[in-house]
Amino acid sequence: AGLAGYALISAVEWTGGRRGHLLAFVNAEPGSEPALARAAHEALVFSGLDAAEMDVVFFRAGEVAEQAMAKVALRFDLPVPDQPQIATPAAPGMDPNKPPRLS
Repeated sequence: AGLAGYALISAVEWTGGRRGHLLAFVNAEPGSEPALARAAHEALVFSGLDAAEMDVVFFRAGEVAEQAMAKVALRFDLPVPDQPQIATPAAPGMDPNKPPRLS
């Protein structure tokens, strides 16, 4: 999650009559392309569709190819991971909502 902004998928027919699907990752983080392509391949392998073909491409939002594909494709917004919460210990008596107890 968080490696690309969104994905587009569409059925395609290539010159020569070959049919399949085209999966486009849009605004992929630099260097994440191999991991995204592997994940797409693994999803296809585990789908059980033995004869299925899928090509994977990478676009930036606003490119001519991305705009053309967006008109006919199904869009998947990919989740953005939560930022990790870093716990920093506070010194005793520093939180005004939890004053120290004096006995």
